[in-house]
Amino acid sequence: MRRSTTMLFLALSLGGAGWAAPSYAQNCAEDLQKLAQKRESELMIINGMVKAAHGKQLDPAEFCSKSAGLNSAENAMIAYMEKNKDWCQVPDEALTQLKANHAKSVAFSTKACQVAAQIKKMKEQQAQGGGPQVQPLPAGPL
Repeated sequence: MRRSTTMLFLALSLGGAGWAAPSYAQNCAEDLQKLAQKRESELMIINGMVKAAHGKQLDPAEFCSKSAGLNSAENAMIAYMEKNKDWCQVPDEALTQLKANHAKSVAFSTKACQVAAQIKKMKEQQAQGGGPQVQPLPAGPL
């Protein structure tokens, strides 16, 4: 009797371990899906801005603020994938590709933010009379 109880317990334990693995994988897939959806929604916002511009130049300040959401979403996804790489069985090439895309996003975002800062600075200088003042011409007889 004791031996059959031990065998039953062992069978349930091993069976339970087999059931737990798909559960972890499912949680991993759900987490990655949520992160991917967040990234995709941020990409859609930026793509919408590009389409709305109809080939005209984008507003750098607006792009700078909107691209922060994409950068944040990509950072979160990369961090999760790195932390859970083995558990989630993330392929090296998927992580490498995401990091490469993120580097491009950050570079473009940085350039847009720099241009936006320059434009803001020029507008402030223009509002204050901008740069060195021109000396008035002397009045009266020369």
